[in-house]
Amino acid sequence: MAIHHHLRLVLAASLLALGGFAAASPVVAIEMKSGESFSDVAMRVRNSVVSVSAQVTEELSGPSTRRSRGEGARDPKRGRGVLQKTSVGSGFVIEASGIIVTNNHVIEDGKTVFVVLPDGSEVKVDRIVGRDAKTDIAVLKIRPRPGKPLTPVSFGDSSKMRIGDWVIAVGNPFGFKGTVTAGILSGRGRDINAGPYDDFLQTDASINSGNSGGPLFNGRGEVIGINTAIFSPSGGSIGLGFAIPSNTAKRIVEQLRKHGEIRWGWIGARLQTPSDDIAEHLHLDNVRGALIARVDKGGPAEAAGLQEGDVVLSFAGIPVKHARQLPRFIAQSNVGEEADVIIQRSGEKKTVKVKVGRMIETGWSGAPQPSQQKAKRQKLGKIGFEPLSDDVRARLGHSADAEGVVVSADASRSVAQGNLNPGDIVIEAAHAPVRTGDELDRRLEELRALSRREATLTVRDASGAIRFETVSLDKE
Repeated sequence: MAIHHHLRLVLAASLLALGGFAAASPVVAIEMKSGESFSDVAMRVRNSVVSVSAQVTEELSGPSTRRSRGEGARDPKRGRGVLQKTSVGSGFVIEASGIIVTNNHVIEDGKTVFVVLPDGSEVKVDRIVGRDAKTDIAVLKIRPRPGKPLTPVSFGDSSKMRIGDWVIAVGNPFGFKGTVTAGILSGRGRDINAGPYDDFLQTDASINSGNSGGPLFNGRGEVIGINTAIFSPSGGSIGLGFAIPSNTAKRIVEQLRKHGEIRWGWIGARLQTPSDDIAEHLHLDNVRGALIARVDKGGPAEAAGLQEGDVVLSFAGIPVKHARQLPRFIAQSNVGEEADVIIQRSGEKKTVKVKVGRMIETGWSGAPQPSQQKAKRQKLGKIGFEPLSDDVRARLGHSADAEGVVVSADASRSVAQGNLNPGDIVIEAAHAPVRTGDELDRRLEELRALSRREATLTVRDASGAIRFETVSLDKE
């Protein structure tokens, strides 16, 4: 099966030639007893749900041969084909003055954006108030028509939703306007690798192409989520849908309305989730927290005295279970505020105050950085090493003061299956510094003599990032 991030791949099938469309539908959480009707809640929320469409122009790589209904129109100036498409999703009204929330991916490629109201009338969007690609949220402004007031809904508290609560989807999947489907809240805190701050609600309410950007309500008609992705082998609903929690969406919408952009928090550190062996190496009681693998020079973490090898256990009073959680906690903090950070260093816990800085925007590849990956055990017997000479430093791009033993390039075939890569520098083996291959061999023999089966290595890559890798001491 495949994750359709933000329903983007589902919508790819819905980018139809000009004149064609696919519609969208929101999701609603209902706290009802078994056997009760959904009709009262559905009636209240249907008039708050709208269809959002964006006109997209795509240049074809070669001359176009299709010219009917705008599918392929020849551009005589460039000699290239132009494909006109319509991207369609859902949205919901949060203010009667004409403020609408939807998914960013529904509108991001569109030159002109329209909203179709529940009565069927179409309104051109006056302006895009703001949008954020990381969380896939956009805020639009339309001008209500005289005599046709808009019906707004409000955000609720997504943290109060329980797994098993009823949910309803209301919208226009595949163009069937006003469709209502029901299900339950199936899970929460889901990470589907759609972005750096994943924390999705999961539902089995039927969500299909056109549902993007629709709301998720509780039984009081409050929005507790925004539909944004499905997990499906074909692009159709199989009962695995995901929504952005309202507690995240509220903050994003507020910032977009206030600033037109998101001011993400940042402290300047690369992180890694400790493995069982690394937890033992760092004297952790259990595998939890975010291991600081690198501290950016001049960043808030360095100013606060955080160090490589510290393990963050709590940020601003929120426990940190693994490394992927911490960037979200930091990002959602207010820039300029101080946060109490509980760390463990050399077996001791301490509290450090960190002043949250503002993140400089960078792209998101959808894949974790090497330092965020869990360490994998691998045997050292087949891996070659070489001294870290000045020539090797220059050839591999390491700094002049780098010390340690280098993983040989000629060992790439055997190394490729693990996390040690040619050009990595092994700095320490089980807390002991190593500067030559002989020193590393002696240290590993010492560990074998103590009946140790694995060793934790401290490794630096060409970018200067520190990480910890667990290797097997088995000579076979």
